[in-house]
Amino acid sequence: MTSVSPTAQQSLDTLLSKIGAKKATGSSTPAGPKTSLDQSDFLKLMTAQMSNQDPFQPQSNTEMIAQMAQFSTVTGIQQLNTTMTNMQTEVAQNRIATSASFIGKSVLVPGATALADSTGGISGAVDLPSATPSLTLQIARANGELVKTIDLGSNPAGLVGFSWDGKDASGNVIGDNTYTVKALMMSGGAQVAAATDIYGPITEAPVSAGTDPQTFKVGGAGLINMADIKSFKF
Repeated sequence: MTSVSPTAQQSLDTLLSKIGAKKATGSSTPAGPKTSLDQSDFLKLMTAQMSNQDPFQPQSNTEMIAQMAQFSTVTGIQQLNTTMTNMQTEVAQNRIATSASFIGKSVLVPGATALADSTGGISGAVDLPSATPSLTLQIARANGELVKTIDLGSNPAGLVGFSWDGKDASGNVIGDNTYTVKALMMSGGAQVAAATDIYGPITEAPVSAGTDPQTFKVGGAGLINMADIKSFKF
């Protein structure tokens, strides 16, 4: 085998470093099947191409530089793929840690079923699509028995918060664990229903796979996408 002078090898190493080719390294451990090209493979291919080219129509410098640039591009893409894979793993781990930190927190989510909090009351909001001169909230037991009617008055469009202490009109504690809420608004001279949101505790944070959206199990509301959460209450 023809030896290469140290000066020539240094110049070649500098050139290959600039185009992103990796320098081949020796190892006493038998190597398995290759899945990618390194500097040694690139040199063999380039040497074979130069040795077998037509001497009357040799490859131009421009073509050689173009091939080197292509090799550099492939190497860069491989390195980028490795970096993105590592980032995806780190993001997945962060998502798990972040999701777990939400367990036990109260969140405002769409729904009409509310669980009583530690004081026996409930809270939430009415999502008004437009302004209304009159807004009424009805709270009933799970069996449908109406226990409280709250006059929320005139309100602009948007979220209108409400809270109830768990007592009826006479000040007696109801003591149930679950209630249903219904909002009625005046619109165009008629009374129509409006969407409601309730505060509920996050009881479970399922670990999502890949790019699937993060979901939470919320007491009274069931499985909720993270994007549907409108507010947090600690």
